Amino acid sequence: TINDNPHFANITIFICCGGRRAKPKANGYGMFSSDERWSGKFGQKARAEDSTSASRKRLKIPNVAFSETVTLKQWYDGFSARDEETVYRLPLVDLRTDDEYSRKPLMSSVSQSTPIVVNLPFDQLLSGDRSCELPPRNVNFAILIPATVNITDIERFFFATESTSTQQSRKPWLVRQMIYESNEMWEYAKEIGMDSNSNGEAEHFFSMPRLWKPDKLVEDILNPLLIDKFIKGQGAFVVWDLGSGSGRDVSFLAEQLKALKIKKDDPRSIQVVGFDCHKGSSRRSLPLWKNRKVDDVTQSRLVNLKKLDVLEKEVQGEKGLICLYAVRFLNRSLLDWIARKAQLTNGCIFAMSHFCKENGREWTWDHPKENNVLSREELNRLFCSQYGWKITHDEICLDGDHGRTMIHFCAEKAEFPKK
Repeated sequence: TINDNPHFANITIFICCGGRRAKPKANGYGMFSSDERWSGKFGQKARAEDSTSASRKRLKIPNVAFSETVTLKQWYDGFSARDEETVYRLPLVDLRTDDEYSRKPLMSSVSQSTPIVVNLPFDQLLSGDRSCELPPRNVNFAILIPATVNITDIERFFFATESTSTQQSRKPWLVRQMIYESNEMWEYAKEIGMDSNSNGEAEHFFSMPRLWKPDKLVEDILNPLLIDKFIKGQGAFVVWDLGSGSGRDVSFLAEQLKALKIKKDDPRSIQVVGFDCHKGSSRRSLPLWKNRKVDDVTQSRLVNLKKLDVLEKEVQGEKGLICLYAVRFLNRSLLDWIARKAQLTNGCIFAMSHFCKENGREWTWDHPKENNVLSREELNRLFCSQYGWKITHDEICLDGDHGRTMIHFCAEKAEFPKK
């Protein structure tokens, strides 16, 4: 029932008379009913087959019309038949294959009023190679569905509330709008300059558009520091991400530094290196870096970060190490080694973004456990002047998921550790 399902906590049902259909006011959840499904052939409506309905039940796909089929013009104009307050353009995920996209890119001119259009081939989303490039599951977006993609596969991937591999419940993506490829769509794309074949000046909204965001520490604090150091510095430029996971923060910094290197025509080498002890990290990171065109300035290293002797050899063999950072990765022995013992050069930066308790307050969240949460002064005591550090940033903020308190911390090496 609706009352038992937290996904539909904010739905208001309007019951109308005079033969008009009752219209649910959507809370942004990207669902659509089987009687509103469309075939992949240029927007022709298709009958929902019994087998599909049975499959939907097995996959726990709610039959609630929260996603709507729109034309490219309606998407561009910010149209929504279900939510009259929706007047903005959603980010658009183009699901066509690499070959289809390279032959006929769907682009938009550089403008603050223009949405992001990102090509994420559906087959590469299914394989997991590029699923980490999708937006967070609390962000509304639209999809462009090519004629070659089966609508049932779209439902299985985007709208199922249960994982097909683990059978565990999951939160669907918020696909609010669906655009089906058609001749009319391309005619309108040419009319507004989104078809790159219509003129030679069309560009992406951003040089490398993306639907995900890096960690706020990485984007707002670390990135400006690194850019400043690159402009003022000399020689090789190496950055380490300790516990890099899917590699999105690595990708973000590599893109910023590579763009600066190209702009300045700087011959120096740059490398952003992701360290992780899980083999799955590189399997996810390498396709991401390749598709973001930074595979030439990134590395993935399979290293057990609990083995400090191994990491010490890595530091000794690394020329130009200018920064180490960790995002939501806590290893207290590693922190102690970096702060007190690691032979880092003057000016080397250490930065960390992690869950942290505020002074005088208990940790009330179930995840992570309290023993995996920093105390307010823990980093302050470690990265102090006694060990040759100068703290440049130290603040408490809230995460974007559940309002948990986090610390954004940054310190710079001033001198070698005192004996």
